[in-house]
Amino acid sequence: MSARIARPYVDAFFAVAKDPGRELAALEAFRHAYALSPELRKVLSNPGLEREKREALLRAVSSRVGLPEIAGRLLVILLRNGRLHVLDDILAALRARLDRDTRAVEARVVTARPADTAVLEAIRALVADRTKKTVRLVAAVDPALLGGFVVSVGSARLDASLERRLEKARAALHALAPA
Repeated sequence: MSARIARPYVDAFFAVAKDPGRELAALEAFRHAYALSPELRKVLSNPGLEREKREALLRAVSSRVGLPEIAGRLLVILLRNGRLHVLDDILAALRARLDRDTRAVEARVVTARPADTAVLEAIRALVADRTKKTVRLVAAVDPALLGGFVVSVGSARLDASLERRLEKARAALHALAPA
């Protein structure tokens, strides 16, 4: 989705939200539940169902999951404008604006097994020291990694995985081998 489409929603959200971080967290929780419910997506996107009924259903689901008022109103506006299908893109734009406003950065840490808290905190401290920003850590597990970890912050990437170390060792051995 282009920034041109997301910008009005983002600007309006930040103009009225008293606690944008809390509202955004609630919207992200809703998005997760929405993604897990194909029936809900189908009903809300059904043009044959009256708009008022779809809005009432969305409001009921929003209150059931405990969405704050502003977050719920944003979802209703997206539904009215036929943009609920781009919720992920709008939430990404909201997150980017919140990160910019709060001088925060997201660091994605991928490990072969779930990392313990001390390791994740050490990585968070390292990234915070390098970026001079508040760090929001997102941890993921990828068993294909074999060992080590990969940290991504924006377009920067630190690959300390076992696979990368083996590649370096292989390249060094090939460099030493006679041609």
